[in-house]
Amino acid sequence: RALVYGGMVESEKRCADLEYIEPEDFARYLEYAYRRDYTVPPWEQDDSVIKSQTPKSLAEDTGPPPVPEEGYPHESMSDEVPMDAEPEPVAEDWVAYEEEVSNSPARKVQVTPVKIRSATLRPRFNSRNYIPNGDPKAAMIRQFAPEANSTVQQNFTPVFLAHARLYTFAGMRMVEPLKNLALHKLHKTLLDFKLYHQRVGDVVELARYAYEHGKDREDDGTMDELRTLVVEYLACEISTFGKHKEFVRLLEDGGEFVGDFWSIVMKDNLLC
Repeated sequence: RALVYGGMVESEKRCADLEYIEPEDFARYLEYAYRRDYTVPPWEQDDSVIKSQTPKSLAEDTGPPPVPEEGYPHESMSDEVPMDAEPEPVAEDWVAYEEEVSNSPARKVQVTPVKIRSATLRPRFNSRNYIPNGDPKAAMIRQFAPEANSTVQQNFTPVFLAHARLYTFAGMRMVEPLKNLALHKLHKTLLDFKLYHQRVGDVVELARYAYEHGKDREDDGTMDELRTLVVEYLACEISTFGKHKEFVRLLEDGGEFVGDFWSIVMKDNLLC
């Protein structure tokens, strides 16, 4: 409001130059201003990796189903009936009783046309659909929800960085609810993220951004929330990241990341 009506240069030129934010990030910021939420950015297709690779968590093979030991019948054989088995005889008095009941007037129920029409009308009324493409509000909410990856070719670097950049911008503008929302969506994305070996770099780029653009550690040791979230995730998956050359290069860059990462690793005895 100050830029538009406050008599500043931007209000006279009707233009504001925000060099520190990308257009798509600012669009998400405006979307949040109107909807109190923002659309999750899409992942990118990475055709340079092998599609058939499976994540470490899904790599364990449970093996073929157990084969029953010799001498023990299969479960499906216990209920088998010989094809040539003769049906059991039916008592004559029971046949006579069935014929008597079937010919009884009480068994002959007349279905009126009104009931027939009602039985046809109700399903037709219940099945009417005036929004064939779904509820617009529901579709919009689905766009807000973080999405999990399912293949090794899904590059989530733009997804991670979009949440991180919006968190940083919200901090600059002191929009605390947006900061929390961006952290929430990033946390949910990391929780559902399948850590393929060739997608380790996606998370490393997120960590690199957090330590190049995030707030430095306070004198009392308090860490920035974005850095805390990223470092804790890296520490949780230390057995995977520790073997990856991109993570080693991140350690070699030095800075506060090394100290923060080492503090969490030692605090939780992750090297034992």
